[in-house]
Amino acid sequence: MFLSWSADDRDKALWQHQRARQTCPDCGTRRAEWDERVGGHRHAYIPVKQRCRGCEVVAAMRSSITPKDGRGVYIELRPRGVGHAKP
Repeated sequence: MFLSWSADDRDKALWQHQRARQTCPDCGTRRAEWDERVGGHRHAYIPVKQRCRGCEVVAAMRSSITPKDGRGVYIELRPRGVGHAKP
């Protein structure tokens, strides 16, 4: 299927794949962004404390998981009214 794509689309997909491999899964930056030898900057980003309401409710629900729930239990955020009764 991939080979049936246009050359331009294949190039874009390969570029995106390569960029994703270079991106840190924790902070979302790439090493080159920090490396002054390749045009980056030592202080390319500054850390800023933020609060995410989604992460907050996931963490609260995660703390309620017990061994009785079994293995493989995870928390999923769903839009209100999707897959559960409306409050």
